[in-house]
Formats: sequence, C-alpha cells, structure tokens
Amino acid sequence: MITVKIECPCGQHYEFEVEPVNGRMSSTIACPVCGIDGTEAANAIIAGKSSSPRPPARLLHVPLAAASPETNQGSSVADHRASAVPRGVKVDARALGLVDRETAATEARAKISWGDSQDEVIKYLMIQGYSANEASHLVKGLFKERLVALRVKGVKKIVMGVGMICVPVIAYAYCRHYKMFPLKLLGVAFGIGAWGVWIALNGLVMVAAPKMERGDVAE
Repeated sequence: MITVKIECPCGQHYEFEVEPVNGRMSSTIACPVCGIDGTEAANAIIAGKSSSPRPPARLLHVPLAAASPETNQGSSVADHRASAVPRGVKVDARALGLVDRETAATEARAKISWGDSQDEVIKYLMIQGYSANEASHLVKGLFKERLVALRVKGVKKIVMGVGMICVPVIAYAYCRHYKMFPLKLLGVAFGIGAWGVWIALNGLVMVAAPKMERGDVAE
C-alpha cells in the first residue's frame, strides 16, 4: 500500500492509502470539499514513490574522495548514482529512486504542502537531477505560492469565524425581544460562537504568520 497526500487547488488537504495497479490509481479520486479530480496528481505521486528493488548498496556507493572535479561544478547527484552502476548492467531509473523532472516538481510541491523544510526539498530535487540554482529557485517559488494560499485560507477562516461569533449575539437578541430564554438553544448558540472564536484566531495566525502553519494540520 502507498500513502498518497494531495493538496487540492482549493486549499484542502486529503490523504489516503492505495494499492496501485500498473503504477497508477485503480480508480478516480476527487477532492472531498470541491470535487476537483485529483487522479493525475495521485498518479504523479505514486510514480515518484513506486520503485523496483534497489541494487546492492556496494554497487551504488560512490566514495566522496573518488568524485571527479565536475561533481563540485554543478553535476547532479543523480548522474553519479547512475555512473556507479557497472557497465553493461541495465538499471531502470526508478530503481535508483529517480523520476522525471515534472514528477519531481509535483512531488516537491506536495512535500512543501505537508511542511517539509526548504533545505529538505532542495536536496530532494538535486537528487532528481536539478542543479542547486534550479532547485533553489523552484523551491522559493513554491514556498511563496504556499504562503499566499495559506493567507487566502486564513482570510476565509476569519470571515467564517466572525459569522459564527454573531450567532449567539443574534440568538440572545431574539430571546430578549420575545422574553424567552430556552437554555438549550442559547447553549448551542454560544457553543457555535466559541467555535467561531477559535476559527477566527486560527485564521489570524495563518494571515499574520503563515510560516508557522504545517501542511498536515487538520482543517
């Protein structure tokens, strides 16, 4: 089974386990909130995680001292992993944990969404064949996108929270006008108001300090 974590364009995170069929989803999947199809995103993540059994470690080990001068001039870790395999031995790139650049970028976006640090994501991209400058530029852009998305989500939570806070106020005004004070109704109304306060405060944190928010925080 493979665990798949997806961030929908609407901002909703959802997670599920799946047994891939021929390296792909066995059925379609959609966002539980907005209904947008997430099958292709799930297939990309499965492709990044699926790999054949790795070759023995002794065949893939490249001593640091034996690395060529080009290693320090921007050549990727992926190239050196591949070059460690003996000549004449054909190895699928997936056996080395490698994926194509588009899949790597999709996986990087997912890692950022779920709270991985910039350094961790940059290292992942470099392993997949990106240069240090390419990886750094891409990760910075993805992090900026995430901060914007979190602030938008925070504003929505503030608006929702304020609306819920108004519920007990309206309920109390109604009861006072008709001189009726049903305790159950007021209790439910004030419970909704208290929940609204928590949601509004959470939204304020997301707007003021989005970097504190992890992608896997429950909504």
